[in-house]
Amino acid sequence: MIIRSAVLEGTVSEAGRTQFDHHMMTTVRAAIGRYPGIISVTIRRPAEAEPGAPPIYMIFDLRFDSLDAMHAALASEVRQQVGAEIARAMGDFQGRVYHLILEEIT
Repeated sequence: MIIRSAVLEGTVSEAGRTQFDHHMMTTVRAAIGRYPGIISVTIRRPAEAEPGAPPIYMIFDLRFDSLDAMHAALASEVRQQVGAEIARAMGDFQGRVYHLILEEIT
C-alpha cells in the first residue's frame, strides 16, 4: 500500500482556525475522496508534540494500492479541483506544505 502524506507544517490564526478546520475536514476531504483509485483519506492532527518537534498543524494521508494508482490520481482532472478547494482555505495558514510518499510494510 502507498500512502501519500500532505504535511501542513505551520500555524493557522486563532480567528481562522474553526473555518479552516471545517473546510479541510468537509470540503477538501470530500474533494480528495473523488480521486480515481483512492482507497481512503485520513486527516490527522497532533495531540501533543515533543520539545523541538516541528509545528505540524495537520496531515492528510491518502492511501492507494500502488504508485501507479497514485500517479494516475495525481494526473487526473480531479487534482485541479482539489487544488482549488485547498487554495480557498489557505489564506489563514502560515507555513509550508510538503508531501511524503510512503510504502506501508506489513
